[in-house]
Amino acid sequence: TSAALIFTLLLVALHPEVQERLYEEILHITLGKVDPDRELCQADYNEMKYMDLVLKESLRLYPPVPFISRSIIEDTFFGERFIPKGSIVNVHIYDLHRDASVFPDPERFDPDRFLPENVAGRSPYAYV
Repeated sequence: TSAALIFTLLLVALHPEVQERLYEEILHITLGKVDPDRELCQADYNEMKYMDLVLKESLRLYPPVPFISRSIIEDTFFGERFIPKGSIVNVHIYDLHRDASVFPDPERFDPDRFLPENVAGRSPYAYV
């Protein structure tokens, strides 16, 4: 979305060390020759591993939707609480992505949170 792009550009602008790493990644992919007339191709995008980390971290901090709703299809318990079939449950993505027990210092922009070794021990549902 355009909002995701704007938030990502803002975060990169506010973090020159991230901007430099992205620039270095592009230099590496283009063999050190940044040519303004050269268009990147799909293979180039597939090599942009750090860019992927930056986008994920940007979307963690500023998700395109603040929450998602789901309908409960059978009676269930959440801890001690009974939730009847047909109830609507909202998952607040914004808050989920700021859980300090999952994302230490959750307000800090840190693309390295999404390095494979940092994701390995995390629940697959911690990042939506």
